[in-house]
Parts: sequence; structure tokens; C-alpha cells
Amino acid sequence: MASLAVLRAKLLVFLATTTDDPLFTSAVLNDFLKDAHHNLVDEIHRTNRDYLYKDVLLTPDVTTTQPWSTAPVLSYTFATQTPAITDFAYWMELRKTNDDGDLLREAPLETLRDAGNGFFAISGTDDIPVLRLSKDTEQGINLYMKYGYWPLDMQLDTDAPLGIPTQFHDVLPLEALFAFAIGGEGTRPKELQERWLDRRSALLFHVGKRGTAVHRTKVDPYGTETYG
Repeated sequence: MASLAVLRAKLLVFLATTTDDPLFTSAVLNDFLKDAHHNLVDEIHRTNRDYLYKDVLLTPDVTTTQPWSTAPVLSYTFATQTPAITDFAYWMELRKTNDDGDLLREAPLETLRDAGNGFFAISGTDDIPVLRLSKDTEQGINLYMKYGYWPLDMQLDTDAPLGIPTQFHDVLPLEALFAFAIGGEGTRPKELQERWLDRRSALLFHVGKRGTAVHRTKVDPYGTETYG
């Protein structure tokens, strides 16, 4: 397992410089490595949406039942859940009450008041999303949600890049070097760039094909499965 300090040291080697270089301070290199981490996790999300996921039970912001004519659209603020959900990336599955409840279907936010029973929309940034249910859906119910998440950033020198298999931690300094062209991409050896491309491809192949069967991605629980 490679720590932030180890990854930073490898990046300095690739840059052919040392720790006293004023252009590449620890803070600067840490930021590039965090950006590389984000970039790779985003690729993992798109390659295999099942790879980084959690499941939670959401409770509504307001639990009191009100007359239908005056009741607001029921909302679930992720930041005020217990514990708070601050790592949301995308939803995978939403059901009423529990993991065996009726499936909910996504709808545009502006249609929720007239959409009928069992529809939802999620608005806001990944840091502070809010889920809202269609007005005809039962009031005060809990929701089961399966969602893809963003791993925590590396902060301390002892932190490792979460969400990326240990065997592929070497991709991070290469990603930082080439994806963000630190120090001028044109000055890097061609062999090093080929190594980056090979290792990056190997990482994405690994997370996308974790078994002997072809990986299946079902974008819409009500739709047709696509195979890749």
C-alpha cells in the first residue's frame, strides 16, 4: 500500500527533481496527486458503477403527515441524515421503506408534483444533494438507497488512495505527471508515458472485469440490460 508520502516521492523521481525544488513543494505535489486520485476514481465510476457503492436507509426531513392539498413534496437532505452522507456520487437503486420495497423511478424535478406515486429527483451538488419524492407518494416513509460514492481524499502523509486497488497505486504519480502535464509533458521519456497508458488500462480492465462472466451494467432498473 502506497501512502501519500511515498506517492509524492515517486512523483519527484519522475520529475527528476528533489524535495528542495521551490516549484514542486509538498503542497503542490499533494494537490496534483489528489487531482489524479479524483480523475481515476471518476474513470472507475464510469467503468464499473458497482465497484464503489454503499447502501443506506434515508429518513425524511419532515415525518409528520399533512393533508394532501397542503403537504409539500417530501424531501430527504443527505447532509442531515444520521450519519451525514457527504460522499454521494450517483444513485444506483432506490426503494420504498427497505431493500425489499417497491422501486422508485427517477423523474425531472419540475414534474414531481404531477408525476404520480413512486417517483423521485435528486438535486444539488455531490456535497449537499437533496432527494425529493413525487407528491402522490406516501408521506413519512423511509427510503432504501444504494449509491456510488467518492472515497475520502488523502490528507496526511500516511494516507493511502482509497478506492483504488493497492496493486495499482503506482498509477497515481503517473496520472499526475501525464494527465496534468506537470513540468511539461513533452520532456518525459516515451517509455514512461507508455507505462502510464498500460498501467491505467490495466487498472480499468481490472475493475471492469472482476469475474469470468462479462460485466453487466443495468442503467435503468426498468430498462434493458446492456453488456460490455
